[in-house]
Amino acid sequence: MEILFIGVGEACDSSHGNNSTLVTTANGTRILLDCGFSVPHHYFRLASDSLELDYVWISHFHGDHFLGLPLLFLRLWLMGRTRPLVIVGQKGVERKALDALELAYPGFEDKLTFSIEFQVISPRETATIGGLQWSTALTQHSQYNLGLRLDDGEDKKCLYYSGDGRSNNQVRELIHGCDLAIHESFDMVDTFPYHGSITSSLQLADECEVGQIALVHLDHTMRKKESERIKKIVQARPGTLLPVSGDRITL
Repeated sequence: MEILFIGVGEACDSSHGNNSTLVTTANGTRILLDCGFSVPHHYFRLASDSLELDYVWISHFHGDHFLGLPLLFLRLWLMGRTRPLVIVGQKGVERKALDALELAYPGFEDKLTFSIEFQVISPRETATIGGLQWSTALTQHSQYNLGLRLDDGEDKKCLYYSGDGRSNNQVRELIHGCDLAIHESFDMVDTFPYHGSITSSLQLADECEVGQIALVHLDHTMRKKESERIKKIVQARPGTLLPVSGDRITL
């Protein structure tokens, strides 16, 4: 399983882009995890096989996690895509995605040369999609947000992607034993009721026996102000990653 960090920032981070990851599985399936405002520009710059995208996961309906979809659709159309693209997410994802496309480019849905298909997953549900197991848990966030676990049976690897929000008992069950957790870590400590932190993310990784943890979605002002402190934390704990856009790892 290969992980390409498309963006690692929060909504207002102009340096690191909106949080998004491209996962390529052992059988070559490509899954884009979230598609916010800035994601398409970074995705088409970084992914050499960008036309080969199979699935897009939408964790929740904040703009920095899904409002890049219209531009993604437009670029794929311009590139001549003809095979379907599947959007996976919570109930309502079809209406949100198509409404966003209509708002951005009125009437454009009828011009697309490929179909957009949708698959809905509910909290605490496991579905088999594209040869992987997709399992979800509701996180503690101001919007209805689903954390996602992907299990690749072919290479026996699994990852957890938080979207946004603090962990809870459901998340702890889901994340346990993952090879990698990509977790939003908005502040240094838990300050905001609907966001995690560097401290709580590392504690979660330790308690749930996670192989590696990638700290993403850091508040952009905190990231600058506390850069040296964050660097020391990452260096002191094996398996802790502070990725930037374009970083790749293989599990």
